[in-house]
Amino acid sequence: MSMRSVRTLRTIETELLQSGGRPERWRTVRPIIGQEKITEAWNELLREAESGCTASDERAPASLDQEAITLARAMRGLPAAWVITDLDGRLLFISPPACSLFSLTEDANHIGRDLLDLLGLRAGDDSVIAKRQRLLSNVRMIQERHQVTMAGERIHLRVARSRLDGRSGDGEGMAWILTDVTQQELATKSRDQFLLTATHELRTPLNNLQAYAEALEAEDQLEIDQQKEFCNVIVSEAHRLGRLVDQLLTVGQMEAGSMVANRHELELLPMVEYAADQMKAQAEKKHQRLVTDFAAKLPTVFGDRDKLQAALVNLVGNAVKYTPPAGEIIVRCGVQDDWIRIDVQDNGPGIETEEQDKVFDKFFRGSNAANSELRGNGLGLAFAREVARMHGGEVELESEVGRGSTFMMRLPIGGHSRSGI
Repeated sequence: MSMRSVRTLRTIETELLQSGGRPERWRTVRPIIGQEKITEAWNELLREAESGCTASDERAPASLDQEAITLARAMRGLPAAWVITDLDGRLLFISPPACSLFSLTEDANHIGRDLLDLLGLRAGDDSVIAKRQRLLSNVRMIQERHQVTMAGERIHLRVARSRLDGRSGDGEGMAWILTDVTQQELATKSRDQFLLTATHELRTPLNNLQAYAEALEAEDQLEIDQQKEFCNVIVSEAHRLGRLVDQLLTVGQMEAGSMVANRHELELLPMVEYAADQMKAQAEKKHQRLVTDFAAKLPTVFGDRDKLQAALVNLVGNAVKYTPPAGEIIVRCGVQDDWIRIDVQDNGPGIETEEQDKVFDKFFRGSNAANSELRGNGLGLAFAREVARMHGGEVELESEVGRGSTFMMRLPIGGHSRSGI
């Protein structure tokens, strides 16, 4: 309080010194912001001085000093979307980021526009009315979460509103800070979904491990064959759990950019042939035709053999897994511009259009796959895409429901082929 009083006295002293004691300069002296008695007395003194001026000698608004100019420029340069309104929500000032948020032209005059209307809070159901009443209430500071549709997109905003206490004689108003938190909301939703799905995927093998282990412990008279069967299930579920954790760690490290790649100049053709050969037995078991169409020679790529091999096996294995019996899988490999392109095409059920952007998300399984009895953890495609991106490439999808899907991996050509190309 002592420091505040000293600052007030110092401000009064500065104003008096600027006037120089000359009556003609008295009208440039400014009132002071605050509610202390000394501030109110100073402002009252100014009002009495103004009332004694002649009509031709009315007090003109004081010109801004350098500090006020600097503050105004700094406020306009802030990246935050801030707005000043009157008590009814009509615009008095709007910052450039706020203009950008509402798709308003910065050079146009927006004074008098309704901020509540821009936020979609002037008309609506009871919840909208209640939110509008809270924002326009006498509460000094309020924070709200709000969703608004702008340019056809749903945007999540964090709205912070505070009432302004201005100088004596100034109009009252409200200051608003609008923060776009759409990406944060999406990230939170994705995280929660990921944790829910990951927990479910981890719980299944853990439950099987616990059930068979408890059965072995409880039954003393189990036949040897049955004991071996239980042990085989336990070992199988333990391996399944280990593979799931390894895939999770691998994809997470790739997304974080912390995965170390052991890069060499590689011939890709033998790796694609190996991936197709690995899946032939499973395809034959389902009476599927696994057809290969490879270029005679291919340039080399510069990459990690193990990770690329695993990604290719995932793509071919995925096609075999989700293609129905007697279906057909075609694996093609060739050169397109500066890329080596590997296509894995099937004539399976296809993927819904609205799900095609999600198939590369961790743990996502399309409706056709989720409704089937096939087991999968939804990490294979996420792993394959991250491997391709780690090598400067990409994995893309073309699919039509009822006609099948094609996954295309593109990798940049690197180095020189040992076969002479």
